[in-house]
Amino acid sequence: MIEWNEGLNLGIKALDDDHKRLLQLINSLSESIDKNEPKNIIEHIFLELEKLTKKHFEREEDYLEGCSCTKLDEHKVQHADFLSKLSELKNKALSANDYISIQDVTVYLTEWLLNHVIEEDIPTITVFQKCGLTQHEEKKDKSLLEKLIKITTDRFSFTKRIFLSAIVPLSGMLLFGTIIIVVNFNEYLNMKRTSTITNMTSTINELVHNLQIERGLSSGYLTSISKDRFKQSLHEQRKIVDNIAKNLSSKVKSIQLNNLILIKTNIKILQEDLLSLNNIRKDINDKEISKKQTIDTYSNIIKNLLNITPKIATLNLNKELSSSIATLSSIQLFKESIGRERAYGTAILEKKDVTIDEYAPFIELIGTQIAFLNTFEHTASEKQKTSKNLLINSYIAKQIQAYEKDIKNYNFNNLDSKVWFKSSTHYINKIKLFEDDILQEINALIDKNIDSTVTNFFLWITFNTIILAINLFILYTFKKSTVLQIDKLTNAMRDLATGGRGFRLSPINMNRDEIAYMYDAYETTRQKLLKGDIYTQLYLSKNKIELKNKERENIKLEEMAFIDPLTGTVNRRKFEELSNKEIERSNRYKTNLSFLMMDIDHFKHINDNYGHAIGDEVLKHFASVCLEMARSLDVVARIGGEEFVVMLPETTSNGAYKFAERFRKEIYTSELNIDGKDIRYTVSVGLSCLNKNKDLKSVLQRADQALYRAKESGRNRTVINK
Repeated sequence: MIEWNEGLNLGIKALDDDHKRLLQLINSLSESIDKNEPKNIIEHIFLELEKLTKKHFEREEDYLEGCSCTKLDEHKVQHADFLSKLSELKNKALSANDYISIQDVTVYLTEWLLNHVIEEDIPTITVFQKCGLTQHEEKKDKSLLEKLIKITTDRFSFTKRIFLSAIVPLSGMLLFGTIIIVVNFNEYLNMKRTSTITNMTSTINELVHNLQIERGLSSGYLTSISKDRFKQSLHEQRKIVDNIAKNLSSKVKSIQLNNLILIKTNIKILQEDLLSLNNIRKDINDKEISKKQTIDTYSNIIKNLLNITPKIATLNLNKELSSSIATLSSIQLFKESIGRERAYGTAILEKKDVTIDEYAPFIELIGTQIAFLNTFEHTASEKQKTSKNLLINSYIAKQIQAYEKDIKNYNFNNLDSKVWFKSSTHYINKIKLFEDDILQEINALIDKNIDSTVTNFFLWITFNTIILAINLFILYTFKKSTVLQIDKLTNAMRDLATGGRGFRLSPINMNRDEIAYMYDAYETTRQKLLKGDIYTQLYLSKNKIELKNKERENIKLEEMAFIDPLTGTVNRRKFEELSNKEIERSNRYKTNLSFLMMDIDHFKHINDNYGHAIGDEVLKHFASVCLEMARSLDVVARIGGEEFVVMLPETTSNGAYKFAERFRKEIYTSELNIDGKDIRYTVSVGLSCLNKNKDLKSVLQRADQALYRAKESGRNRTVINK
């Protein structure tokens, strides 16, 4: 069934209605053939089709003649050829005997109609428009501005409008823009660098802090006797580090490193360190790395991070901001030394013992902390020095110093690694808060510089606004004239992209106008896509007809070849084919395979007493119960009058016996009521498995022997032939 697409409309109601009616008749013809309706109905449809086609051609030729179309004679020849062809198609449809041959006629008619509309009629739309046959509404210009836009559109090509739109306002802006760039260039660079520093420094500081915590937890995990003592805390801390690292990576990607040459190398090292972090963690999880290697590896990553801050301080910033960043760097290094001390101290206290590889770095770190604090004193403000003194004289700092003294004196008995770790972490967190305060001061300085720069820019913007106001009117006029055509093309292309085919663009009269070429290209594309859409439907419809015919034939052939018509089970030939394949698979993969040979007890007595019709009903009931109980991979077959066989893949003799007994009991307890007669019957089952016998014949013989013994021993039972 082919549906009419509104993109096929010509804009002339009479012709469009004719085309739609022709398509309806062709669809009706296809449905009649599909429903196998009498030939007199098909002949009647053809008569209507011939009558309407002739009438449509006459109407179309009258329109073309009235519009003085130069291709009128060509159209008349095409019309005459199809009318003669239509008679041949009718005779072919009425004389054809097979489904596909008749449907080929409808396919041909559909192809003709589409070609007629798309390739013959649509190209004549321009002719009809010039004659005024199609409706085309133009919005009348009302205001002076709209008239000016219309004149500009008609008299200037697209490229000229773009050039004029840019050059007029640009001429005025270049002079003042140059002054703005010269005066504010240095301030802008400083502001940009400062903003970059702020974004990076705070995140680097956060990452360093959390890497220090992860380092301490990793050291404790490697040293701890208890497997799970630090495991959960370490896992949670890694997640925190990953989130911060991801945030830092995003900020690094947004930075133009060419503007920060001094830290370009450090940033690249940072990226490599973050990539290698997962490998280090894996070694820690597997405990394939020593605690010293772990501490050194984390410390190296942290060191690389901390190297960024002092280099930032040397950038071209004002003195006050550089001092603040240098102060921050010294505190970061001080905190890092505390973090490394925490890691070594945790390792020492976990073992209650110490090696020179742990003791020497521990003592060295205590000394470096004093150096970092001395550096801090040279750059810090009085307020920052006061905050530092409160920090290093706090209770938690005194507790850390007491632990340091005991570790130096090898006095481990009264020291707890967990208390040491928590105290150190608390102290580090307090230092972190101090770092955050310094960062806030840096941000305040940056905001102050930004405010100053923004104020200067606002002064220039006020001045430039006067110049822009003069240029805006000219720019607006040219822009509107350009956007008018671009919007039409954009909307048309969007409609085309979403599957629409009805958005037609009217031709532009200006010669060698770039947008005119684009309009022509769009219209050509639309027509080709329109034709392609219809041909796709036609192709699918044709394939559907062929597939439907093949399905009908295949279903009939399969039912005749493989299915027992009475019971719905497979027949002997299909059963042997499937069984041989399953035996081959069972032998190859050494899987279990069982067979049940089943026979309805005293079936001859049922036929003799109740008749063969009731006997057939018993067979159908027997088969339906078996099929319902069988699995999807089991095969149920009727191999004789009342004899059935079931193949049970991947089933042991015990499993097959259970299935046979369930089935036998189901039959035994069933009661059929046929034509008012209550009928009960039983079944005997013989079972054999594929073991030493590797072929179907032998395994079925053994099942048949078991069935014979079941009959001999009283029927209504299952016997296994091992």
